[in-house]
Amino acid sequence: WQDLKDHMRTVGDVAYSEVMTDHDGRSKGCGIVEFTTAAGAKEAIAQLTDTELKGRMIFVREDREQGGGGHGGGGFQQGGRGGGGGHHGGGSLSVYVGNLAYETSWQDLKDHMRAAGNVDKADILKGSDGRSKGCGIVLYQKSHEAQRAIRELQNTELHGRPIFVREDREQGGGGGGSNNRHGGGGFNNQRSHNTSYMQGSPAEEGCQLFVGNLSWETGWRELKDHFRQCGEVDRAEVAEGNDGRKRGFGLVRFHSAKDAQAAIRKLNGVDFMGRPLDVRVDNKA
Repeated sequence: WQDLKDHMRTVGDVAYSEVMTDHDGRSKGCGIVEFTTAAGAKEAIAQLTDTELKGRMIFVREDREQGGGGHGGGGFQQGGRGGGGGHHGGGSLSVYVGNLAYETSWQDLKDHMRAAGNVDKADILKGSDGRSKGCGIVLYQKSHEAQRAIRELQNTELHGRPIFVREDREQGGGGGGSNNRHGGGGFNNQRSHNTSYMQGSPAEEGCQLFVGNLSWETGWRELKDHFRQCGEVDRAEVAEGNDGRKRGFGLVRFHSAKDAQAAIRKLNGVDFMGRPLDVRVDNKA
C-alpha cells in the first residue's frame, strides 16, 4: 500500500491507500486510494492511467463502490441504508459492530474491520442529535469475509474498547437513527420507573420483562439481540427522557412466557455491556 500511496501522491494529497487482498492475504492486483480533495482524485484519473508501477501499467478510475456515502463510508443514512446489507451466495455480507467508543469514526471502523477482508462500506449509527450511538454497520464484499470478521475481530480493541461483532440481523431496514425499526425503539417519558408502557398490543401475561441497570450505551437493538439467546423476542425498548437521554432501563417482550422465564433465569445478574442486569417480570404490563 505504501508503494501505491507514494505513486498516487505525485498528483495530490493522499489520505489513505489500500491494496485489496484475498482471504489468504495475497494481493488481488487492485487497490483503493482516497485523496483529500475531489480535484486530486480527478487529476489521478487524468494523469496516472497507463503509468508504470512496479513494472506494470496501471489504470485508474473513480471508485464506483462508494454508494454515495463519500469515501466509502457513511452511506447508511437515516431513512435507509444506501446500498447496505443484503445476502450474497447464501450468506450475510454485513456485520453489526457494538461497544464502539463515541469518538470512533466510520473511517476508523472501516480500517479496523479491513483486517478480515475487503470492506465496501462502513457506517457509525447516530441518533437524531447526530451523536454516535456506539455501534455501526460494516458491509463486506463477500460473505466469508463477514464471517471471518465475526470469528477473528470479536473482542479486539478499537480506541480502547473491546468490540463485539455479529451478523447484521436488521438488514434492508430503515436507517440507523430511527427509534422504531424492526421491533424496537424508545419510549419517551411514557412510563416512570414503576409504570409500564410499550407500543403495540398489550403483552400476554408473563411475556414482558423489565430490564434494569442498563449501560448508557445500550440501545433497543443491543437489548433485543442479547435477549434473543433465550427465545423469540417480539419487541425491545429502552427508556428515554424528554431530553432524549437513556434512563438506564428498558422492556423486552417475548413471544411466550416460557422464554421470558428462561431469560430471567439465564440473564438476571449477568454482566451485559459492563453492567449486571436486573431482569424480572414487568408486573405493570
